[in-house]
Amino acid sequence: MIAVGIQKKITQKDSIKVSLIDVVSRVEELTDSRVRQVEERYSIKLIIESLRNTLFWRNIKLILNNKMSFAEFEVPKTIIDAEPQIKKEFVRGFADVAGSARFSNRDEAGKCRIYLDVLNQNWILPVQMCYLLQDGLGVPVRNITWGHPNIRDPALKDYNKNKRDAWAREHQIRVYAEDFLKIGFYIRHKQEILEELAQYNKEKFSESNFCSPPKTRIREKQNHPEEESDKLPQRIRGKHYDAYWQICCDLGCVRCEKTEPPA
Repeated sequence: MIAVGIQKKITQKDSIKVSLIDVVSRVEELTDSRVRQVEERYSIKLIIESLRNTLFWRNIKLILNNKMSFAEFEVPKTIIDAEPQIKKEFVRGFADVAGSARFSNRDEAGKCRIYLDVLNQNWILPVQMCYLLQDGLGVPVRNITWGHPNIRDPALKDYNKNKRDAWAREHQIRVYAEDFLKIGFYIRHKQEILEELAQYNKEKFSESNFCSPPKTRIREKQNHPEEESDKLPQRIRGKHYDAYWQICCDLGCVRCEKTEPPA
């Protein structure tokens, strides 16, 4: 597959293989374990192999609060409380795996964005990552595009085509490219394209603002039958939303608590 920026076109697999040399070396050093690479058609997996219940594994389980599934993964408290450099490394590691830098990731005005994807089953992580970026690292977040029927299928176009679960795709944390430069990528092709997109934004657009809901303007959306879906977490199931930040508020965004609602 080819990673496409504005002028740059880079073969992703070759770039990833080169980038992983340093990553594998660092992981083996930190874990005192062997890291095995498994190359598949569209991905490369890193598998850490250990036959012993080492101190490293016990520490990992403690830090993750014994949570082993992507659906329940959260930003560890040790990361929230850590110094900025550690927070940055955490976000960068996440972005190397789940982030995308493409010229096609532009907003309505044409400004380039970086997307950080979170699998749909996890409704905890997006707000936590947003908090880590904005309040922990001073990186403005444009918005979170939730995998929710009111956000992904507001006009029921997919639903009326009998694609009733089409809305249940990944959540996307969206950050403008020049702001994400503060974080960056270790995967080389992503970093090269990020730098290209950031320069484009700097030449054509003004500085970004931090996301601080609630907003004053809301375009009302029609009700969606999937608002009652069991794919939604209990906390927001059965509720209707006209804007992404309303979901953020219900899922614990601290900036909602700090901002007075509009009159």
